[in-house]
Amino acid sequence: MYGQPSKKMEIKEKARTYANRLFPSILWIIESNYDFQYGKGIKLSNPNEVFPNVRLDMVFESFTHPQKTFLFELLDKRFEVFMKRNWYDFNSLTARVYQENFKTMTIPEELKFLTSKEFLTATENIIQEKRNKIAEMYQQMRAELIDEVFADVEPAQDIEEPDDSNRLYNILDEIRRKDHTKLELYTIIKKETELDPIALQYLYKDIEVYLFAEKDDYECNYSFEQVEEELESLRKRGHSEDDLIRLGYIKKYPSLGILGGKEGEITTYIDKEKLLFPFEFYPIYEMQGIIKTELAKHDKEQVGENNISQKSDKLKVNISVPQLALLFKMINDLKPSVLNVKSEAELHRFISANFQTISSNPENGISENKLRILFNQPDLKAIEFWEKHLRTMLAEIKKLK
Repeated sequence: MYGQPSKKMEIKEKARTYANRLFPSILWIIESNYDFQYGKGIKLSNPNEVFPNVRLDMVFESFTHPQKTFLFELLDKRFEVFMKRNWYDFNSLTARVYQENFKTMTIPEELKFLTSKEFLTATENIIQEKRNKIAEMYQQMRAELIDEVFADVEPAQDIEEPDDSNRLYNILDEIRRKDHTKLELYTIIKKETELDPIALQYLYKDIEVYLFAEKDDYECNYSFEQVEEELESLRKRGHSEDDLIRLGYIKKYPSLGILGGKEGEITTYIDKEKLLFPFEFYPIYEMQGIIKTELAKHDKEQVGENNISQKSDKLKVNISVPQLALLFKMINDLKPSVLNVKSEAELHRFISANFQTISSNPENGISENKLRILFNQPDLKAIEFWEKHLRTMLAEIKKLK
């Protein structure tokens, strides 16, 4: 069923939240207004508070052992990136020093201490000590929640985990892994939606949710250094800063003034997907293009249907909506089929557009949603109505023989 995130996606989202709390991007703040974090009044996170709180959150989630294992596999990726970062990247000023940003400007007098080897060595030691402390606490938490607790526990019988995976997301994962022709993608879409416009719209929205979560997760595989290396590689190949902006690798736009930033201040955004993994989600984008094409066809058909319906009146019938719905349900259920419709939804639209019952509003028509409900749960009085009249019709047929 579309629209319900799988347990796998839920755990991925939890892992992102936990990782942001456990592995902070800053570990040291210099008491200078030139230090971005200090100027914004940002406080360093305290691992002695963070880790117990995260551990408590995990316990309350009641994850199964396989789910916990998957959770920590995801956290391990972020932990690896955290440990591989250069020490000076954990402070805005030291990062600017080592990236040689100050080459293009004169260092203010109050920042001269940044050129001191003794200061940088002391700062490195402080940051490394903080990082090692976080690493130690993470490994301890990991062991407590997975390794030690379950080390001596063996299942009494084979464990069969319930399949709580999202079938649609599994299909999209498979599309990413293998090459598919456009005909194959079209066939998948047709199988999943029967090309019904409502189903197509839901499928498109579900794919958007999938892309949002998966791209965010995929970006975590790349460190800040890898992003910078790739940009530097493009610059060495002759791309200027204007070229990088024109080609879409870098985007610059004025800040809206949220999250403490100054309104109008220029913010730089790096398109990591275009820069590092431009083809990872290409098949999914092709799939979205096919869905858009099919929806456009339905839009044209709808315009044509509306024009026709405006020229012709609806057929008025002296029966109720439940009675009309049951009549068409019985006809539609005949085997072999006598109605050439792609889906029940198409039949609902036809009834709504072409019939007016004794109680339906001439302007609003018959509700398609009400027809869908009545097709699945026929009204008892409608059943009794047609039971009586079918006997009458059967008697009339016998007279015609």
